[in-house]
Amino acid sequence: MSYSTREKRARRKFGFKAYDAHQVQALFAPAAFEALPLAARWASLLGLFTGARASEVGQLLTADVVEDGGIPCIQISDEGEHQKVKTDVSLRTVPVHPDLLALGFLTWVEQARAEGQERLFPAAKADAKNGQGNWISKAFSRHLAEVGKNWPTAKRGFHSLRKTLIQELQGAGVVSELRAQLVGHELDDEHHVTYSRAFTPKEKLDGLRGVSPGLAVLAYGLNISALRALMAPQSSSSKQRKAG
Repeated sequence: MSYSTREKRARRKFGFKAYDAHQVQALFAPAAFEALPLAARWASLLGLFTGARASEVGQLLTADVVEDGGIPCIQISDEGEHQKVKTDVSLRTVPVHPDLLALGFLTWVEQARAEGQERLFPAAKADAKNGQGNWISKAFSRHLAEVGKNWPTAKRGFHSLRKTLIQELQGAGVVSELRAQLVGHELDDEHHVTYSRAFTPKEKLDGLRGVSPGLAVLAYGLNISALRALMAPQSSSSKQRKAG
């Protein structure tokens, strides 16, 4: 999908606003973050560290978490039942950021698999009226409304996490072509579209030597040790006790 120059200006003016460093700290401060259900915490962290759209996060399958070249990755795919993407360039493989690994993401995924769970986020219903991202968008918006109730008025939401990641990568010196492949954006440059290859997961994570850093350059300064205690998977029996 391509936009005219006028449409691009309008999107910049009226689109979602990125979070600044203080707002990221507030949203992911352990005391506030704990109010979200566990699955919503993981979905929010995926938004922050992958830039994936809410719909892309909501439709993830446990099978979409893979290892490629020895690097844990998340596949944004349209191959599973009820999976779809915005455009062809949205199909992509995103390395799992080191902070997600430190928070226990793979352990959480493995427990979901062990319990026979096909969807990573069962609460994101495939037939949801407003799409599979509706669940996380609503949960995150409630969290945002509480944490950011005294912030200056602006258009913010789950999608702001995507814009935050893109701007953080830009500020860290990640080249536009690498940023585009990480977040599933289409470059306007026909030369890139026609002649470029896909970057490897290692290149996406670690960058291009002497040219650009990669996704691993992201450093939000979150309290990883305190957050990790909130991210531990719950056993089925524990879930049942809480439900009861």
